[in-house]
Amino acid sequence: MNRAGSNEADIQAAQPQAGEQARVPRSHEDGRRTQDTEPPSEPRTGAARRQDRRQVGRPVPDRVEALPRGARIRLGSEIRELLDRGERKRTRHLDVFFAASPVSRSRLGLIVPKHRHSIVERNLVKRRLREIGRRRAMLALREAGRPSDVLLRARRRAYEADYAVLEAEVMSAVEAWCSGVC
Repeated sequence: MNRAGSNEADIQAAQPQAGEQARVPRSHEDGRRTQDTEPPSEPRTGAARRQDRRQVGRPVPDRVEALPRGARIRLGSEIRELLDRGERKRTRHLDVFFAASPVSRSRLGLIVPKHRHSIVERNLVKRRLREIGRRRAMLALREAGRPSDVLLRARRRAYEADYAVLEAEVMSAVEAWCSGVC
């Protein structure tokens, strides 16, 4: 005797085949949900959807938020040259190297070794140093009127430092460089 034929309630839903997506019923198709819930929304154009979005923050038009490509020291040869010919200022958490820039603008480079930390911790230190360099150090060098290359190398202790501590160390090194050279 076929069990499915005698009691249809025991029949289970068909399982999706390999590589096939499982179908999930929509809210208006599910018999267990009440129909007094929110009805499906009307399809709208892209412009109507964009108008409903809230602005989280407004970009400041007179201030560039990105570090321009020309203001970055990216090549290994440039970094090695700056390590060799640059003047070094040591702080508790950083080694800061300075040299006169061969181009007409100040540039920033970063070295953040792993020091047996996770990539998440390393990226946090990199983001902090990049922001400090972009917002504070490059601005101070531009105001001083002498283009310089700056290389920030994180030491082992930089992983435990707060943003404010790193910022104070970078700015003290930049001020010392500007007072001696500028």
